[in-house]
Amino acid sequence: MVKLIDWREIIAELELTAHHHNALPLPPVYGAYCGDMMSDVLARARRGSLWITIQRHRNVVAVASLVGLSGVVISGGRVPPPDTVALAEKEGVPLFSTPLDSFHAAGRFYCLLTRAGLINQEENSVAEPQK
Repeated sequence: MVKLIDWREIIAELELTAHHHNALPLPPVYGAYCGDMMSDVLARARRGSLWITIQRHRNVVAVASLVGLSGVVISGGRVPPPDTVALAEKEGVPLFSTPLDSFHAAGRFYCLLTRAGLINQEENSVAEPQK
């Protein structure tokens, strides 16, 4: 059984501000993907990952939903516009922002995964989500 990181830890460590209603269930997070190119995220991000990006338009929600991502973190203090927030709520995609840039947000999340024992240092890989 894969150990999971509590969302409260993620929110605190990445200094996240939620842009979705409180009743939205927060799915398990198994890793992260950091990138801003939609086609790259579609091709390479894994289901159950937290996506860290500077993008804040509606297409981030569509990509996150299609891939099965556990949430989107918009970095650099950027805030999603109301139409993106509305679509995220409709699609059930947790949407956050952080004042951290993508590099520091990803680094902090990597450290959090390592402390939780979810990063295999020898293989540089993360645990796989259960089917």
